Amino acid sequence: MQKVTFPWWKFILGYVLYVFFHQIYDLTGGNLIGQIFGESIESIYAHMKMLFYAYLILSAIDFFRLRKNGTLGTSFIYSRMLILAAVPWMMIIMYYAVEALGITLPHYVDLTWALIVTGFGLYFCIRLEESFDNMPLRPATKAMIVFAFISALVTYTGFSFHVPDNFFIAPE
Repeated sequence: MQKVTFPWWKFILGYVLYVFFHQIYDLTGGNLIGQIFGESIESIYAHMKMLFYAYLILSAIDFFRLRKNGTLGTSFIYSRMLILAAVPWMMIIMYYAVEALGITLPHYVDLTWALIVTGFGLYFCIRLEESFDNMPLRPATKAMIVFAFISALVTYTGFSFHVPDNFFIAPE
């Protein structure tokens, strides 16, 4: 695999978008845009959603930039949909690994850890692009990726208005 320079501009812009989405609910006075893209309800899902939308915007920028240059990968759309559906979950499992070990962090350390894990999530998204953008995919795999992406989009939007109780505990 050819060595690729890490696109720090994308990482920084992604982080800025994430922080913007974290504050958009308050900035918009809680309107519909603020609810959909931001954190109207403090939840795990809201943080996953903010990474999702930040990386979705980065992917849209990449699409137009790479299409203009003629360097759009053959699986670009599918790779980005797969990354968008999967990486927010990976970010959350990294965050909760500390708690799963029985470690309770003081608030300021927990906040720092959350910010670091957000960076890991963005970094992971960007690093996966290199391998996935030209990955050959069968039609059934493409269909499953589309299904996962649409499911993510529907749940991130739907749970903007009502987050289910007991997110990690299955109802009896």
